[in-house]
This record gives sequence, C-alpha cells and structure tokens, in this order.
Amino acid sequence: MKSEIFNIIENFYIISNNNTVMNVNQQLNLKDIIFKALKSKLNSSDYITLILYENWKIICGTSIWKKTKPRSFKKNILTVGVDNPVILFELRFSKEELINKINNYFSSTEKGRTPTEKQIVLEDIRLVND
Repeated sequence: MKSEIFNIIENFYIISNNNTVMNVNQQLNLKDIIFKALKSKLNSSDYITLILYENWKIICGTSIWKKTKPRSFKKNILTVGVDNPVILFELRFSKEELINKINNYFSSTEKGRTPTEKQIVLEDIRLVND
C-alpha cells in the first residue's frame, strides 16, 4: 500500500510555502509536513513541547526516555512526567545534566532547525509524578 501511494505521488509536484516548485521525487516526509502545519497552529510553548516529545529518546537517552515524558514548556521551564517516585528522586540529582542535553539539542546546527528552535534556552526542569 505504501509503495502504491508513493508511486502515485512521485508524478506530482508540491508547491512549497515560498511558491517554489519541489519535485516529490526528493522524498516526501510526512512527519516534516505535519510539524510545519502544527507549527502554524500551536503556540510556541506547545510546539516546543511537541519537538521535545518527538525527539526525547535522542535528547536524553534510552534509559531516561523509557521512564519520562516531556509534558509542557512554559517560561523556559520544562515539566517532565516521571513513571514512579523512585526515578523522580534519582532524576533530581541529574537535572543539570538533562538541562544541558536539552540546551545542546536546541543549539546544535542540525539540518532543518528553525531560528525559533535555536533560540530555546531551558533554565529549569520541574519533575512531576505521572
């Protein structure tokens, strides 16, 4: 089914936001299209939370990723939901390391980053029990 859709799509062209024509053969990435659409609909803190949620495993690593989830980002403070109180207690000792990982993620020069995402500086993390 997926290959059939791509076979149909590869014969069409997409008009991008700046009115330039892009050939769909350049590999259409649905996730990127959805994120661009959501960026225009969500406020900036919800969009940042979505970016963090989507990239949480990359940012914090597998061991923390399995036990936590970013919940909200407001006034440069990230609220993170944690599975259980023991892990919440342990993470309080590594908050600075996690803050640095998040800030490094946003300051990286990874392809596709928008200027808004590059300006994010996390100041604190609030850990809550889920």
